[in-house]
Amino acid sequence: MKKGFEIEFAFVEKWGRLAKGEYLKIYLYALSNYKKNGTVLSPADISKKLHISLDEVLLAIEFWITAEVLLEKGEGYAFCDHEEPEKREAKDIKAHLRKRPSYTAAEIDAAASVNKNVDYLLRQAEEILGKLLSPSDFELIYSFVDWLGLPVEVVIMLLRFAKSQGKLGKRYLETVAIDWAEKGIDTYESAEEYIKEIEKRLSNEGKIRGILGIYDRALSQTEKKYINLWTAENQIPIDLIREAYDRTVASTGKLAWAYMNKILVSWQNEGVKTLKQLEKYEAKKPQGDLGKEKSGGKKSRFNNYEDTNKPDYTNFAEEILNEMLEG
Repeated sequence: MKKGFEIEFAFVEKWGRLAKGEYLKIYLYALSNYKKNGTVLSPADISKKLHISLDEVLLAIEFWITAEVLLEKGEGYAFCDHEEPEKREAKDIKAHLRKRPSYTAAEIDAAASVNKNVDYLLRQAEEILGKLLSPSDFELIYSFVDWLGLPVEVVIMLLRFAKSQGKLGKRYLETVAIDWAEKGIDTYESAEEYIKEIEKRLSNEGKIRGILGIYDRALSQTEKKYINLWTAENQIPIDLIREAYDRTVASTGKLAWAYMNKILVSWQNEGVKTLKQLEKYEAKKPQGDLGKEKSGGKKSRFNNYEDTNKPDYTNFAEEILNEMLEG
């Protein structure tokens, strides 16, 4: 028979501060019995053994289920660390991340007093945001470290990036923090690389918006997909995109995304990567073919693309960029 069992440091550090003493007592007693005998005690049994009211036991179990330390199972409960693998894999991690816990000012002060990194983060946040933080500001920023597990240096980078974009609303900051946590952006290097990627995409979108004369509205998801295809996937130079737009307007009298894409696809299929190469290519074409772009050859996934505006939220980074562009 086992003489004991392990409790993770992270569990003690977190719930030793945030859970009521009675709730910890109830959880540890139930877990001890499960580890020892393999049985899950009923709330009534726990109440009787610990001389704690049944109502208090039920509140404790509800607390641990909400905290995702216990699982709801029928009218009872089960322990998360013994969840069946297939159920554990099916668990909605994103939904869990969106349940931000609340912290009291005393809890945050206590964390800052024992952890110099947390104290440094809160002071840096005031400097970056350019204001004295309110209690709700402190709670939000502290949650990025305690709840999402982001390192202090990553949270500081997140705040600086948001400031550079002029997006300092609480909802936006929380949305980006969750996105980074889900993407595993948990080091200075990975945060730096991700920020560069977003800035590059924003720069490309800004340039193309200027070429196309789109200044007073956000781009649709379909338009974003075209731009991403041209710039990120196929790395078509801005000069060629401008030329394709000019020819599109000359031929159709308007901005026609599918038509413009066919022009760019035809040039790509012919190995045209610069304006000079385009001039040489067209100089060799028979006179009757001038101005007639080929859409055959290697197919692009946008060759037969239906130009709809149905939003696609599978790529969370696109949602962030869309919010930035709307600002």
